[in-house]
Amino acid sequence: MKTKIFGLLLISAFAFFSCQKNDDSATTDQTAALLKSATITAADVAVQSASVEATLEADFYAGYERILRELAHVKGRKGDLLHGCDILHYVQGESPVVTIDTAAAGYPITITIDYGIGIQTNHGRVIKGTVTIVMNGDKNTDGSTREITFVNCAVDTIAVNGKSIETFIGDNTATRKITNNSDVTFVINDKTTLVRKGEETSEWLAGVGTPKDRSDDKVMITGAVNVNNTTDNIAYSRTITDGLIKLGDCRNIVSGKVEYRQNGELLGTLDYGDGTCDNVATLAVGGTTTEVTLKGPGDGKGGKNHHGK
Repeated sequence: MKTKIFGLLLISAFAFFSCQKNDDSATTDQTAALLKSATITAADVAVQSASVEATLEADFYAGYERILRELAHVKGRKGDLLHGCDILHYVQGESPVVTIDTAAAGYPITITIDYGIGIQTNHGRVIKGTVTIVMNGDKNTDGSTREITFVNCAVDTIAVNGKSIETFIGDNTATRKITNNSDVTFVINDKTTLVRKGEETSEWLAGVGTPKDRSDDKVMITGAVNVNNTTDNIAYSRTITDGLIKLGDCRNIVSGKVEYRQNGELLGTLDYGDGTCDNVATLAVGGTTTEVTLKGPGDGKGGKNHHGK
């Protein structure tokens, strides 16, 4: 994908309406259905992408637990433990401030990641705010849990606040699967507010053996959540019917399908494509399929954080 600054371009409802006007066979009901699905999908696509990015960031630092413990012995618990380290998935010279606090018995362990006013990843996203991860056991232990809290966070223009409980499944050597029960609020461009509650599972299909490098990751996401758009007073459910595939070196989901339903009625199906890293998806409503563009405005310059890096 060519664009560098993250920020999904929301689908234009007007575009859907215009297309329908030019189709003599289109009915008023079909036009209304497209507009409704477009409104829901536009916000949901943006929020899903931000949610995946925030979740994978938290997992990355949870994977650093043992290294952070070792660094804490040298630098002190409250120090910026990763300062000067080569974090592979940020642009050169940028990294968040990371601290650790451990109980006398070793657990729970609290990892705090402070992105300040903006850290840019090497695939063009800008992450802000503070994330706290409380782990109750070794990340390699099947069944261990961690509580993740997002405070004044944002993935580019999408604010992220709330909490999720994650359960680790696997051995973290050959297998890694994380079940995420979340209650998180997203705000798009300081306007549309979406509250998402539900369970999704992330399973690593590739990249398990290189925890420090996110670029070779291939993650499949499954599950379902209920969404309440409190701004527009719209409630709906989203169910992943074909696992969403997220590659570590691509900012968008590259394949998979999501169904949107309201009161049990199918509103539309979003198809992210064939696995190619691009900025295109398709939305099917009834017998009509419309192309959805996933791209961000701006020239890709990004921003610096308040720690002067």
